[in-house]
Amino acid sequence: MATKQENLWTDINGDKVPAKYVSKFDKARDAVSRKIHKRFLAGRKMLEQIVRDSISDLDGLMKLKASVGAKGNFQTSSFDGLIQVSIDQQYNIQLDERVARARELMLEYVNSELSRLDKDTTFLRKLVEDSFRANAKGYLPISSILKLTRYEVKDARWNEARGILQDSMKPVPGKRYLNCRVRNTTQQDFKTIRLDLADCWPEDAAK
Repeated sequence: MATKQENLWTDINGDKVPAKYVSKFDKARDAVSRKIHKRFLAGRKMLEQIVRDSISDLDGLMKLKASVGAKGNFQTSSFDGLIQVSIDQQYNIQLDERVARARELMLEYVNSELSRLDKDTTFLRKLVEDSFRANAKGYLPISSILKLTRYEVKDARWNEARGILQDSMKPVPGKRYLNCRVRNTTQQDFKTIRLDLADCWPEDAAK
């Protein structure tokens, strides 16, 4: 990033360049980049303050209520029912080291049954292999694992593996989301007020 000091500009390589050798366009793009950067920092601080103040308001409201339901989640609304505010706690499911044994048992079953050329067994083998294939971040596809636990197979190994998977699942708190939704009448669905740059793109600039 270029920086200016005593008529010297620092270029992307860290070299000092006299201002007279910096083109008009380079000076203009530097100025625009810094202006937008400053604007983004101000916007970020404003959003952080919005979240901080809103959480503080909700915390005060929660203290007035004996029970707020599930930990981490809270919802309130305006008296006319047209505004709804909530804190939504996302939960992720993690699997412990027992998952390796479950995979072994399930593959033992499907491989032993493949000699029968059973269409359902072939499908199950692919499902098992895909379900225990970690993504780039090392996580298993939980939705696929849950699907495996719903299959009922008349085999002791399969059912032992299902039990292992169910026992090894641990809900872990993830991100918390602050949402504000509005509607014009109680007969309409709520619409979230999105504090999202993409959602704020001006219509006349979309062309």
